[in-house]
Amino acid sequence: MKSDQLTRAIRRVSPRTALTAGGIAAAVALASIGGGIAFAAAGLNPPPVNPALVHVASAVPDRIILTPTATPFATQNVSWRTSVDVTSPQIQLADMTKGPITASTTVAAASTTEFATDLGYTIKYHTATLTGLAEKTAYLYRVGDGETWSEWLEFETTAEGAEPFSFIVQGDAQNDVKSYASRAFRAATEARPYAKAVLHLGDLIDTDVADAEWGEWFGAAGFSNAYMNIIAAPGNHEYYPGPDLTRYWGAQFEYPRNGPADTDAIKQAFDENVYYTDIQGVRFITLNANMAHGAQLDAQTAWLERVLSENPNTWSVVSFHQPIFSVTSGRDNASIRNAWLPIFEKHNVDLVLQGHDHAYGRGNLYSNEQNLPEGADAETSQTGPVYLVSVAGPKMYVPDPLESNNWTANAAHLRSVNRDTQMYQTVDVIDGQMHVESHTVTGELFDAFTITKSDDGDKLVTDETAAWPSGPGSTRADIGAPERPTPVVPGDDTEPTPTPEPTTSPEPSPEPTTTPEPTTTPEPTTTPEPTTSPEPTTSPEPTTSPEPTTSPEPTTQPTSEPEPTDKPVANPTIELSATGIAAGDSLSMKGDGFWPNEDLEVTLHSDPIELGFPTADDAGSYFFTAHIPAGVAPGGHTIVVRGLESGATVEAAITVLSPGSEPTGEKDLAVTGVAGVGIAVAIAGGALLLGVLTLLFVYVRRRPTDGAA
Repeated sequence: MKSDQLTRAIRRVSPRTALTAGGIAAAVALASIGGGIAFAAAGLNPPPVNPALVHVASAVPDRIILTPTATPFATQNVSWRTSVDVTSPQIQLADMTKGPITASTTVAAASTTEFATDLGYTIKYHTATLTGLAEKTAYLYRVGDGETWSEWLEFETTAEGAEPFSFIVQGDAQNDVKSYASRAFRAATEARPYAKAVLHLGDLIDTDVADAEWGEWFGAAGFSNAYMNIIAAPGNHEYYPGPDLTRYWGAQFEYPRNGPADTDAIKQAFDENVYYTDIQGVRFITLNANMAHGAQLDAQTAWLERVLSENPNTWSVVSFHQPIFSVTSGRDNASIRNAWLPIFEKHNVDLVLQGHDHAYGRGNLYSNEQNLPEGADAETSQTGPVYLVSVAGPKMYVPDPLESNNWTANAAHLRSVNRDTQMYQTVDVIDGQMHVESHTVTGELFDAFTITKSDDGDKLVTDETAAWPSGPGSTRADIGAPERPTPVVPGDDTEPTPTPEPTTSPEPSPEPTTTPEPTTTPEPTTTPEPTTSPEPTTSPEPTTSPEPTTSPEPTTQPTSEPEPTDKPVANPTIELSATGIAAGDSLSMKGDGFWPNEDLEVTLHSDPIELGFPTADDAGSYFFTAHIPAGVAPGGHTIVVRGLESGATVEAAITVLSPGSEPTGEKDLAVTGVAGVGIAVAIAGGALLLGVLTLLFVYVRRRPTDGAA
């Protein structure tokens, strides 16, 4: 009966109506199926180009990088990447020439590291160390295999002793390195294109094994990695998800093996990630603040004391990732502060450079603002180490308010602070001065200071309000650059004595002159004052002038006003995959209630130990698997998840078991959601399409019958 009714209904449908209805139904069905596929793929955007196609290695060398030896005036490390097809990696070295190269020396690579990537292909990193070089000499080089070569590149050895030079500082790049951090890399290189070195303060990338992320990091720096020595400190993301330091580190960064070596285990742990090198009167010391507990912290601390005690240079610069004084997110790195701060102060280290906090901060201990030289003002001067935190990439955190800031809680003066801004630093070392400028990614001067040292060792750090018009790294030979001001030391009653003019020669000297020309005014007049509003106006920002405030507490600190009201109230939850987990094993967790797309921090208390930095989805939910370090003491602990924007926290108790123990209280944290909905929609769409096809089939069969009647 029902079949006869359906047949009569179909016969009454006109061909045009049937085709129109069928087309609409088919479109709906296809949209439903497409929607199911889109849901399953977790988005509606077309898929990006496969990163394996973008970053796959070949016989053509890429990721070429210079890293310093312990004697950069006479030797140079060079590393590069190829496919596994390359079996005879080598480097060619030639004298600097104004035209094509007619003679070169070929040196075989000293080491090759091969491993499979997360993108499915296998790569090789090669390293060669060039020796017997002349100091202060420019060379040309290229890398290859005898048939396939890179372009010819340049580097210049350092002077053996103290001479003027510039270096660059870059904070965390970490996320969206190609899209955003590349701007900071380029801007800094434009400011000092002939700097001798670039210091990276950790978290170069987000995931330690991501070949595409390392490819973006090298691509963002461009040719500068192959022209300037790269001095990098490991961050926590070079260990994420870990548990060990990324295998890329030792493969692509060849650093002096002069770190702590108390035992074989200590030597292996710090190989090429804790080290020092001396460049033209500055000792650069790199520490690993990820290893900040127990024997590993003790070994670094003893080594740091020795390396500073034996420093023959005028200047000392120390870099590592997690800061002594944290700027943001309620952090407190007490273990390294207790161990290293007394040593920095004892040896009056000049610069202590750090990242990790995704904001900018610069300051000193209040105690170093006492007993200043005659003429110096505590509002703009101090005599001790400068502690500086910076960020180069786009990931930003909110600075803590004054009443709970980690600086003021530890007797430190936070002189300058900034948020939501990508920054870079240039440092010029010249004639008893170390001049530091912090610029926004768009080039405006945000903060500046000069460290002055007299011949008898007296030191004064003075805040500045104007940028230097040039530095030793501004041109190849610092010829034709604007004049710099004559240094004036507060309390010094003697007039500065002009230095003689440099002798002229038919050819420009390849090195900067050792002494700047004095000017008649202590202030540079060729550079305008920085703009009055370099920062975004949508959030509480530092004051419009980079000058320090007139009170002992900085007014540039963001206020403690509440976040914009368009954000929901954060009320996070947490579930763990087990109540007990062995040290060295992994633990999963999930929850919701954070702000949409908020960055989170997961820590294991009470040390605390950072376990990772997941991101909530657009609904405020998260799912994260953390590795519990093997060295965690068995017993009761707490997992804490903090929202780095909302400040909301949630915690859960966890028992850490002895290594090798079976987990207890296991729970399935399977994630369900839109993927299942998408599949259901796709099935419904498929059923609808099948119905439409059936309708059209019946219609086609019915049409000849009507014509024959």
